[in-house]
Amino acid sequence: MKLTLELIIVCGSPQEALSLQETLAPDNKSVPKDQSFSSAADGRDLRFLISSARPSGCLSSASSILTDVGLFQDVWSLTA
Repeated sequence: MKLTLELIIVCGSPQEALSLQETLAPDNKSVPKDQSFSSAADGRDLRFLISSARPSGCLSSASSILTDVGLFQDVWSLTA
Protein backbone atom coordinates (compact mmCIF):
# COMPACT_ATOMS: atom_id res chain seq x y z
CA MET A 1 0.00 0.00 0.00
CA LYS A 2 1.16 3.54 -0.72
CA LEU A 3 -0.03 6.72 0.95
CA THR A 4 -0.25 9.90 -1.13
CA LEU A 5 -0.96 13.29 0.39
CA GLU A 6 -1.68 16.48 -1.50
CA LEU A 7 -1.32 19.77 0.32
CA ILE A 8 -2.69 22.89 -1.34
CA ILE A 9 -1.57 26.17 0.16
CA VAL A 10 -3.48 29.24 -1.05
CA CYS A 11 -1.14 32.21 -0.80
CA GLY A 12 -1.94 35.90 -0.86
CA SER A 13 -0.41 36.40 -4.30
CA PRO A 14 1.34 34.47 -7.08
CA GLN A 15 4.63 36.07 -5.95
CA GLU A 16 4.11 34.74 -2.42
CA ALA A 17 3.41 31.23 -3.78
CA LEU A 18 6.62 31.27 -5.84
CA SER A 19 8.63 32.62 -2.90
CA LEU A 20 7.28 29.89 -0.63
CA GLN A 21 8.08 27.21 -3.20
CA GLU A 22 11.61 28.57 -3.61
CA THR A 23 12.09 28.81 0.16
CA LEU A 24 11.03 25.22 0.79
CA ALA A 25 12.88 23.70 -2.17
CA PRO A 26 16.28 23.35 -0.44
CA ASP A 27 14.71 21.39 2.43
CA ASN A 28 13.26 18.87 0.04
CA LYS A 29 16.20 18.05 -2.23
CA SER A 30 17.11 14.85 -0.40
CA VAL A 31 14.00 12.70 -0.28
CA PRO A 32 14.12 9.16 1.15
CA LYS A 33 14.37 6.46 -1.52
CA ASP A 34 10.88 5.11 -0.81
CA GLN A 35 9.26 8.55 -0.96
CA SER A 36 8.38 10.86 -3.83
CA PHE A 37 7.87 14.59 -3.50
CA SER A 38 6.85 17.32 -5.91
CA SER A 39 5.65 20.90 -5.72
CA ALA A 40 4.09 23.20 -8.28
CA ALA A 41 2.96 26.81 -8.12
CA ASP A 42 -0.13 27.81 -10.09
CA GLY A 43 -1.16 31.39 -9.51
CA ARG A 44 -1.83 31.80 -5.78
CA ASP A 45 -1.93 28.03 -5.21
CA LEU A 46 1.08 25.99 -4.21
CA ARG A 47 0.59 22.23 -4.39
CA PHE A 48 2.74 19.64 -2.65
CA LEU A 49 2.39 15.95 -3.51
CA ILE A 50 4.01 13.45 -1.16
CA SER A 51 3.90 9.67 -1.66
CA SER A 52 5.44 6.87 0.36
CA ALA A 53 4.99 3.23 1.20
CA ARG A 54 5.65 4.26 4.79
CA PRO A 55 2.65 6.25 6.09
CA SER A 56 4.67 7.63 9.02
CA GLY A 57 7.29 9.05 6.64
CA CYS A 58 4.64 10.64 4.46
CA LEU A 59 2.86 12.20 7.44
CA SER A 60 6.14 13.40 8.91
CA SER A 61 7.06 15.16 5.66
CA ALA A 62 3.62 16.78 5.44
CA SER A 63 3.88 17.95 9.05
CA SER A 64 7.31 19.43 8.37
CA ILE A 65 5.99 21.31 5.33
CA LEU A 66 3.08 22.72 7.32
CA THR A 67 5.44 23.88 10.08
CA ASP A 68 7.71 25.55 7.52
CA VAL A 69 4.69 27.20 5.86
CA GLY A 70 3.71 28.69 9.24
CA LEU A 71 7.21 30.08 9.76
CA PHE A 72 7.25 31.47 6.22
CA GLN A 73 3.90 33.17 6.83
CA ASP A 74 5.22 34.82 9.99
CA VAL A 75 8.29 36.16 8.19
CA TRP A 76 6.33 37.16 5.05
CA SER A 77 3.87 39.20 7.13
CA LEU A 78 6.74 41.03 8.84
CA THR A 79 8.17 42.12 5.49
CA ALA A 80 4.84 43.23 4.01
